[in-house]
Amino acid sequence: MYSRTAKVHETLGDHRAAAEQYALAATARPAGTYARIVALDLVAGAEMHLKRGSIEQACATWHRAIDHMDGVRSVRTRKAVSRMRSDLARFRARGLRCAAELDERGRDFLASA
Repeated sequence: MYSRTAKVHETLGDHRAAAEQYALAATARPAGTYARIVALDLVAGAEMHLKRGSIEQACATWHRAIDHMDGVRSVRTRKAVSRMRSDLARFRARGLRCAAELDERGRDFLASA
């Protein structure tokens, strides 16, 4: 339910509320289950943080998403990590440390998948 509510907020342009709902969606599932879905909810939340201009929060949320991707092999997670790396390019170019560290982690994830 939280993911659906987040999508409504996202469509309405309320990125703050969407990020909150995606975070709730990620924590609402039983621990250790639905790793791919939790990871993708976290990715969506990170994207909302980025749209709000909160790059540090976006990076922290993306890190959590990649944590949940451990052992998950899916086209959607690979696409999400590729999109994340693309979104981070402008911040890496500015020398933002959290973006560079996350990009490296994303590169490692894609290389191992």
